[in-house]
Amino acid sequence: MTAFMQAADSISAPDRDLMRRLSIVLGFLFLLTFAFSRLELLYSHKFFDNTGRAEWIWLNHRIASGDPQAFFAAKDFDLPPNRYFTKIKIAGDPEYTLWFNGREIGGRRVGEQPTLDVYDVTPLARTKGNRIVVALRSPNGVGGLIAAVDVSADYQNLAITDASWHIVKRWMPDLVARDSAPAFVAPPLRLGRPPARRWNYLETTKRDFTVPPHKIIPPTAAFTFNTALPTVDIIEGVAVAVAKKTVATAYDFAPMTGRVRLTISGDSNVSRAIKVRFANERSELMTIEGSVEPVVFAPGERSVIDPELRRFRYVMIYGGGVRAEAVD
Repeated sequence: MTAFMQAADSISAPDRDLMRRLSIVLGFLFLLTFAFSRLELLYSHKFFDNTGRAEWIWLNHRIASGDPQAFFAAKDFDLPPNRYFTKIKIAGDPEYTLWFNGREIGGRRVGEQPTLDVYDVTPLARTKGNRIVVALRSPNGVGGLIAAVDVSADYQNLAITDASWHIVKRWMPDLVARDSAPAFVAPPLRLGRPPARRWNYLETTKRDFTVPPHKIIPPTAAFTFNTALPTVDIIEGVAVAVAKKTVATAYDFAPMTGRVRLTISGDSNVSRAIKVRFANERSELMTIEGSVEPVVFAPGERSVIDPELRRFRYVMIYGGGVRAEAVD
């Protein structure tokens, strides 16, 4: 202690004054940096956050398993009577289908550049008893949903995705109107507010309604054959690309533009992923390489309509127990 006091006494008055000035400057720089960071955060939320206090939500399950998951998120809510419009803002990654008050509104596969899709549902909205239902499908069980409702330029982000939403684990025919039995309903897993994970802040994109199906078109022909699917196996700790032999059925619709409905022959208590290839030439069906897309069925779900409007002739389904029809 004596040595320390002697050392302190040995510092001259000009040096102590310099140290005091440096301390003040460093403190000022710290406060300036903190204020700038808070201003940047406020600026980001004001100009880039289009969902207010909405959170990303998902099914609470063991994500590390990599198992496919399909389920439904639902919310019942009221709206103010003096609204100017009703717009739903939504992003469901990697794939979603949206229903509002019993009608299918839209949906899509999100891809690498997710956006906040905006649907103007003003004609369907009512002051009391509105219901949103979102089907979510992920081939590896990973994803997120965020949604909010705007009713005027100054009154935004109602019915936001948060702990009040319900996760429904099984499809029921009346799900778009009411929740299933309590055994199949659970609270959501909350993933956080934007900017979160890979989604950051999302730009808004206006979307049109999906045209309701008015005709189901059966295939003109179908044929089954042996083929293979490219896959990756881990052999002695090394990832090796291999071709896994399987059976496929190709359904011929003649060239057309529309959506596809897939129907499985039996019910399942777990989510089930089906692999599908769309093609315009028969030669594309015989190659192992090529674009293969997963379609995930939820428990209890017998039919799924692909959300994408496509130009195709053939629908090729790997494995058995599934048939394809076109939706016009």
